Amino acid sequence: MAAYDESYVHFQRLTASGRFSVAWWSARFYARLVKRYVKKGRLLELGCAFGQILALLANEFEVHGLDISEYAIGVAKQNVPDARLNVGDASALSGYPACSFDVVLAKHVLEHLTDPGGALRECARVLRPGGVLVYGTPNADSPLRRWKGQKWIGVIDPTHVSVLPPQEWLRLTAMAGLRVAKAFCDGFWDVPYLPVLPAALQLPLFAGPAALQVLSGVPFIPIPFGESLIVIARKEPA
Repeated sequence: MAAYDESYVHFQRLTASGRFSVAWWSARFYARLVKRYVKKGRLLELGCAFGQILALLANEFEVHGLDISEYAIGVAKQNVPDARLNVGDASALSGYPACSFDVVLAKHVLEHLTDPGGALRECARVLRPGGVLVYGTPNADSPLRRWKGQKWIGVIDPTHVSVLPPQEWLRLTAMAGLRVAKAFCDGFWDVPYLPVLPAALQLPLFAGPAALQVLSGVPFIPIPFGESLIVIARKEPA
């Protein structure tokens, strides 16, 4: 728990602040992904942080959020007053009844867990038949990972304890009883990649597809061409 204390989460809040920031566009993209697959219902976000995505979905969904940080939940309550929010880690999913949500969202949460397969099984358990899981996690097979070395987005955070290749994530998803409807990547946006070229010039060079995907809301970047893997999976009807 100490790794996610107020100082850690407050730093994340500062780096994520601001309309039209990278974090704002990312939240908007994930919200559009959810609405692409499910139009309304009950939604649970695992690792909801400050509630940015929940705020974008609150008009269409009854939104619930779970986060390990009490500080983050306090901020989320201000951002999404009508959300039902709780403090807890992934094990707290056991407190939710089976088949109680139409959507479960986990944006960059699973890599923080020592047992991501168990968390995926719990996500499947709380989903209703036909419900959808949306998650994003670092892509261990990113072809530009070696260019970044220890500064790569997937390993620079010491709390990332489960950075796995895409095929392993897809295997764990299937083992949880979920059918993968779509799996894709987010493009190359973690500039700089090249030591001799300013980051401002590298961004348009590398991030064009990522920007187009985010702006259009249409997932089209194939595995493995990105820093993160994004998966949409559905719980099959019994």
